[in-house]
Amino acid sequence: MVKSKRYKDKRNSVQRSENSDGKLTIAWDGVNERQWDAWMERISPFPIEQTWSYGQAFAGVTPYQPVHGVIYDKKLPVAIVQVVEWRIFKFLRIAKIVRGPLFFEKVSDDQRTKVLELIYQRYSFWNFDLLFWTPESSLCDPIIKTFNKMRMRKVVTGYSSVLLDLGQTEEALLSQMDSKWRNQLKKSEKQGLKIKLAHQGDTVDWLLKRHEESRKSKRLRMPASPFISAISLTIRNKQGTLIFTANKDRQPVSGILVFKHGVTATYYVGWNSEEGRLLNANNLLLWFAIKELKGRGVKWFDLGGVDGFSMAGVSRYKMGLGGNLYTLAGTYF
Repeated sequence: MVKSKRYKDKRNSVQRSENSDGKLTIAWDGVNERQWDAWMERISPFPIEQTWSYGQAFAGVTPYQPVHGVIYDKKLPVAIVQVVEWRIFKFLRIAKIVRGPLFFEKVSDDQRTKVLELIYQRYSFWNFDLLFWTPESSLCDPIIKTFNKMRMRKVVTGYSSVLLDLGQTEEALLSQMDSKWRNQLKKSEKQGLKIKLAHQGDTVDWLLKRHEESRKSKRLRMPASPFISAISLTIRNKQGTLIFTANKDRQPVSGILVFKHGVTATYYVGWNSEEGRLLNANNLLLWFAIKELKGRGVKWFDLGGVDGFSMAGVSRYKMGLGGNLYTLAGTYF
């Protein structure tokens, strides 16, 4: 259990709490973006929802504000977590933890449980705090039992996606593809498409405009373009936004946007024209993206979510690339 010992360092406004045996402490808002990004390089894979720029994007387009917690065993960090909070009428606080906390290597199950308890200490229902928590864990993870002990119940089913291991050779990645997906790639390579890579500017605006038109017309449950743009604008590494476009006769017919964060990357936006579909342009774009990311030292490529109910076609397409399908435990309240 965690005892309620909290104090505030007036010099740097860092709030700290410790667990009952005093071995673990948590410091809130005592870290800067540069240090967070350095830790992001060490934790692999690293979900985009826990990146500093994702929290800043939330602050830019919603009433939520990010707070950052670092859990220490003495002076050694064992876990980090980003939370977004929204205070209403000064007494009600709504908080969301999406895919956190994230643990460093060699953390025991007992420490992982105590980390959850320390984080939960900040948010008390009796203090009018409403916490919605999606841990970076599957249902079979032992620490999920901790949510029952904290009297939190699942309110949303688990998010699913596909994770590609880019530490493999290109030949191995090609062999894992569904035969249909691989054949479409081979056909696309013969269509005379020119692939271009950009990081900022007009290309981002062009792709996000088409994404927003498609999202609204098809009523897709996908991030809105202003939020995606905010991530791109706040990302510290300006080459962390990668936009690949396929061009036919000097005209773009397809495009995808990928965010690189640490040694992980996430496929975030894809758009295809009718001509692009006929040319299987997105297959070629994703293959170019994979090779580019491998060259930049990326170890994991998250394909950005699969949903067999609302986006069955897109989900089959992503799963055709191969990789490992994973499903998180869900959101708890």
